[in-house]
Amino acid sequence: MAGYQDLSNFERDVIVGAREMEHSISEVVMEFRYSRTTVSRVYCEHRVSGKTSNLRHRCDRKKTLKERDRRRLTRNLRRVRRATLPQIAANFNVGALISVNVRTVELTIIDMSFRSRSATRVLLLTARHTALCLAWARQHRHWTVDGWKHVEWFDESRFQLFRADGRVRIWRKPHASMGPTFQQGTVQFGRASVMV
Repeated sequence: MAGYQDLSNFERDVIVGAREMEHSISEVVMEFRYSRTTVSRVYCEHRVSGKTSNLRHRCDRKKTLKERDRRRLTRNLRRVRRATLPQIAANFNVGALISVNVRTVELTIIDMSFRSRSATRVLLLTARHTALCLAWARQHRHWTVDGWKHVEWFDESRFQLFRADGRVRIWRKPHASMGPTFQQGTVQFGRASVMV
């Protein structure tokens, strides 16, 4: 769903045209899949100023970061996905010909279609762990209910191995959530811990 600033001039004209043909905001939202806020803002802007074009897209101001700088920034983002904006800006400024602030880096990253998203949580299974689980399952597949009744279960204490409770954010493009660099390994209940 495109946001207000992401709309092209054509999309803005479509929204205004639909509203001028006396379609309700709800009808425009359902037909074109824009948010209610976006439709309202575009049409309100048209009524007030009589324009539908996004002046931000027409700006002829030179970009601070050239194409070469953007490629370098992309490489930095792909190398360290979990970096914060100040870390990304500091890392970029280390070898750059020009020094840029955090806001410039943020706007450039957004312009390159990267967004800060929560890492996709997947079960943390190593190859060794998978092999051990499979061997254990094959060894015990013929057990009956009576056999399982003779197993003694103990109360356990949990010891956390590393801090995994907090939210982890990564930089990625839309629809790229299942790549291995975009995932955060988890164990049962979302914490990396040892039960003793």
